[in-house]
Amino acid sequence: MTFDEFRQLKAYARYDGIYLSVIWIAAFASLIGCTQYQPLSMVCLLLMLSTPLFVAYRLRLFRQDALDGHISFGRALLYCLRVFFNAAFMLALAQWAYMRFIDNGRLATLLRTLTETEETKTVFRQMSIDSNTFIAAFEQVTPLEFASSYFFENVLIGIVLSIIIAMAMRKKT
Repeated sequence: MTFDEFRQLKAYARYDGIYLSVIWIAAFASLIGCTQYQPLSMVCLLLMLSTPLFVAYRLRLFRQDALDGHISFGRALLYCLRVFFNAAFMLALAQWAYMRFIDNGRLATLLRTLTETEETKTVFRQMSIDSNTFIAAFEQVTPLEFASSYFFENVLIGIVLSIIIAMAMRKKT
């Protein structure tokens, strides 16, 4: 891969990472909003499940537009990794800003609501965890800790999905 090809890959991955971060931010907003309007939980789930399909679609567009329909596994993997990293970084920034300036305990309230269901109480009992202790520990998490933990989680999930997507979308000459 030449330097110009790498710059081209970075540019496509940067824009597609922005688009993916918008999807993820919408999913996060839906998760927050589902306490007020229950169907938003389904919207959140659908947006998150659309992630690999969206990245595969954008990779196909990159392959068709920039590479004349051919892409190696390595280039496809690098593209997907950059898209997921960029999206995870922007989502982490949005989550930090939300937790720092807007949340005021809404997420803890959502967690408290979830822990009041009988299924969750059963899971907590099986794990020998007190739900009140769990909520209290969550309330002690700083916005930076919250955002960085989800950043690393999203990057790890992105690595796994990148391998799968790159394998499926590679196309040799």
